[in-house]
Amino acid sequence: MRHKIIYFLTFISIYIPLNTLPSRAQETNSKTTKSQLTEVRPNLSEPTQVSVGIYLVDFDKFDEQNESFKLDGYLFLTWKDQRLAFQANQNNLGSKTYKPGEIWLPDVHFANVELKREKAYTQIKVNPDGTVNYKERFKGTFKSEMDVRRFPFDRQKLKLVLESPLNDTEQVIFNVDKSKTGRSSEAFLTGWKIGEQNAVAEITKSEVENIEENQYIYEIDLFRDSDSYFWNIIVPLLLIIAVSFTVFWSRSFESNTVISFSSLLSAIAFNIVIAEELPKVAYLTFINGFILISYLVICLAIIQIVIKHYLNAEKKEDISMKMDRICRWLFPTSFGISNLILILIFLI
Repeated sequence: MRHKIIYFLTFISIYIPLNTLPSRAQETNSKTTKSQLTEVRPNLSEPTQVSVGIYLVDFDKFDEQNESFKLDGYLFLTWKDQRLAFQANQNNLGSKTYKPGEIWLPDVHFANVELKREKAYTQIKVNPDGTVNYKERFKGTFKSEMDVRRFPFDRQKLKLVLESPLNDTEQVIFNVDKSKTGRSSEAFLTGWKIGEQNAVAEITKSEVENIEENQYIYEIDLFRDSDSYFWNIIVPLLLIIAVSFTVFWSRSFESNTVISFSSLLSAIAFNIVIAEELPKVAYLTFINGFILISYLVICLAIIQIVIKHYLNAEKKEDISMKMDRICRWLFPTSFGISNLILILIFLI
């Protein structure tokens, strides 16, 4: 009896550890798998191909002076992770839903965003074949270089530049998902016409490290609505200039002086009124050049009036009248040629 008890205890001491080892190993393996799913990208033997799409919903703000704009849009990312593949059935309706932190996600960010983008929500769905579909609704203020030299006939190309901290092409490669790249037909920006959008995936050389990096660049064209500027700025100034040219047909010094100075003051006052509509930039724009030429022509007309008055006082009316006849065509022609040169420099 004593021997039987010893045999029984020996059997228990050997059998229990043998059965607990697999369960512990299984628990450890499960933890390792979960860690790999969240921290390790799929298929380390080759770069992970990530298809990227950006869809513009609407613009919220546009700041020319600070070269920034705020928009609302969707970010789409698609890649394949065979570790998440499963057999479809009626219960999961052909896809599984995950939350951020439960699976590996490409760590992407916008290179030209101010601060961070605001995420309204994220949605992650996985198809039976392991295809992961990431959808994010975001808002953000972005920096983009702008050139308003052609104002008010300028065109801007706004950019969203997407990068990854692990943007080594041996790890992650961006591709353009054309089916998910576009904009809403209801997107609107006051004072602008929204043109076509385009997206490219580029491979560039890092300026810091000796590696190749790739970027996804979403571009959208904006065309300024110039009609209001033409009718509210250019046409009124042309009328003021036309009035100032009437001094070449008048022989009265007093009336000519009133007309010229009134034209100059009107142009200055008009410029003050429209100053808020003009871009605050450090370089010369087309509209600034047009206004400066207008000022110059009016000032030259005032100088001509003074010279004409001096000639009349010196009893040299024949020279004074000849000067008037020359200025009648010289001033309009010079004004037209100056603006033609301005157009050639800025608009063509």
